[in-house]
Amino acid sequence: MSGQQILFGLLEFLVSIFVSFILIFGSYRLFLILTPRFDEERQLRMKNTSVGIILGSILFGEALVVKQAIYPVMAVIQIFILGQEKSALSFIKMLGFSVGYVLLAGILAIICILFSFWLFNKLTPRINHFEEIKKNNIAVALFMALVIVAICLLISSGVSGLTKALIPFPEVGSIPLE
Repeated sequence: MSGQQILFGLLEFLVSIFVSFILIFGSYRLFLILTPRFDEERQLRMKNTSVGIILGSILFGEALVVKQAIYPVMAVIQIFILGQEKSALSFIKMLGFSVGYVLLAGILAIICILFSFWLFNKLTPRINHFEEIKKNNIAVALFMALVIVAICLLISSGVSGLTKALIPFPEVGSIPLE
C-alpha cells in the first residue's frame, strides 16, 4: 500500500462526501420547486408515509445515477496530479471536467426520474398518483418508488459508460504488435 494510493482513496472519499451533500440538498430543493402545489414538507409533517417513500426513492435513484460520476472525477484528478503540466489552466480544466461530470450525471438522473413518472402514468392510466400519494396510499407509493429505482438502476450503467468515455486521457504512442 503506497502513500499515493491512500491519498487518492482519501480524495475519493472527500469527493464522494461533497457530491452527496450537493446531490441531497440540490435534488430535494429542486423537487420542491418543481412540485409547489404538492407541498411535500407539509405532507411529511402530517406523517404521510407515501410522500416519504417517493422522496426517498427519488434521492436513492438520483444517487444511483450520480455515483457514476465519481470515477471520472477521480480520473481527471489523478491525471492532473500525476501529469507533467501543473498550471492554473490545467487546474481549471480539471475542475471544469469534474463539475461537468457531476452536472451531466445529475441532469441525466433528473431526466431519468421524470421519465419514471411518465412511465408510471402510462403503466397505471386509471390511477391519479398525486391524489393517491396525498391520501397516503402506500401501495401506489411503493410501486412508483420501485419504478423510479428500477429505471435509475438500469440507466446508471449507461451514464457510467458515457462519463467514462468523456475522460480526457493523455495520448500515448502506439506499440506495434508483430
